[in-house]
Amino acid sequence: MIQTTIPQVKLSGIEYLLLSIQANPGKSQRWHLKRKYMYQHGRPDFHKGGSGSGYFNSRSYRNVLWRDLAPKDTFYECSLPIEAAYISPGKYGGMRSKSAQMHLTMSGWTRANEARIKLGLAPIKASFKDCSTM
Repeated sequence: MIQTTIPQVKLSGIEYLLLSIQANPGKSQRWHLKRKYMYQHGRPDFHKGGSGSGYFNSRSYRNVLWRDLAPKDTFYECSLPIEAAYISPGKYGGMRSKSAQMHLTMSGWTRANEARIKLGLAPIKASFKDCSTM
């Protein structure tokens, strides 16, 4: 068997993020994005993990494939918040955590295991905290 340094299977950005969160639950969004950038481009992300942040803002992925289990205690102004809305006279926005703690949902765990199979790795049994409905 010939061993190469070039991967024979290329993961998509979403597959890589799912595997990263599965292997490192509780890490921040920025931490996972910096690893994804390094995987895709082979060099460090000089934007401090800002490249690809749409994965974590998308309603198609957030609270569907992963969720932030950190306490939401910081207000931010915006017209369409990702999490629950907060509206007071003159202020539109939402609440978020100072640093995210990303964990997979059950459907995220299933998709991460599909990516593991794609790489030829054995699936991992889901942990309770990652699949909780908090």
